[in-house]
Amino acid sequence: MISAQANTRLPNGARAAPHQDGERGRLKPEEGDVMQDGGEGGSAVMAVEDTAELQIDVRMDVDALLCQACLLPLKPPIFKCDAAGHILCSYCRGGHGQTCSRADTHCGELDAVVSAAKILCPYGKFGCERYVVFHGAAEHQRTCPCAPCSCPEPGCAFQGSPPALLDHFAAGHSRPVIAVRYGRSWSLSLPLSQRWHVIVGQEDRSVFLVCLGALGAAATAVSLVHVRADGGGAAATKFWCKLSVERPGDDKDRRVLMASRVSSSALTGGAPAPDQGMFLAVPQELLSGDMVALRIRIDQL
Repeated sequence: MISAQANTRLPNGARAAPHQDGERGRLKPEEGDVMQDGGEGGSAVMAVEDTAELQIDVRMDVDALLCQACLLPLKPPIFKCDAAGHILCSYCRGGHGQTCSRADTHCGELDAVVSAAKILCPYGKFGCERYVVFHGAAEHQRTCPCAPCSCPEPGCAFQGSPPALLDHFAAGHSRPVIAVRYGRSWSLSLPLSQRWHVIVGQEDRSVFLVCLGALGAAATAVSLVHVRADGGGAAATKFWCKLSVERPGDDKDRRVLMASRVSSSALTGGAPAPDQGMFLAVPQELLSGDMVALRIRIDQL
């Protein structure tokens, strides 16, 4: 069952209160509304500046919004079979005639209902306040910017949206957050004793981790990951990076460089191993003691 509080939402934000103690709820105007009450048996006039449609929150069985053949959410165009009145999506309509009867009747009224049936994003507790069409809720969840990611620190169970993770990194683990601008090269000195370091894009507040790890005794692996819940991998990312390390004061021949798309991760298994996927292998002779002097550039695709 889709659950929601029963109330009326007016165009300017006023609400009709739910019924209480058997009495009918009254409209509660916001400042600027005009209400005239004609008393018992009289008429009431309410003037509002906005002419947008009124909306109500209701409860209904989820089954009413599902195709009766595939049991997936209905989306227009919707059809009904003539024999038993089964409600079907356009995909199941064709094969329904083999089991019941042809579904040739287009239900325009149901098209309107399912197009208007919205639910609050399930990630509301992580900061998303959007109402999304029911049949598009799964797609929204895959791309919701508030979808939770995990803290990469071993033993930490914190989950939150990427912006919430930034606050958690600082408050819970005393990790500095390095702000960078896209399309520019930045020089970072990162301690090898910490496996991951936090970067945030100043333009859109996207969160990245620089991951460090040993490649045996001869080298250190360096990689970059975009923190987002959909975890689309390199093929779905919207960023490109260039990583390089060179020995200070030496010529450009003593340098290693790597350029690739930036993979993404929800960090559900902790910080990704830096030697998986695309990574930069840094020989020991290019390290500065227990630090790596990394130059990084992130570009939006």
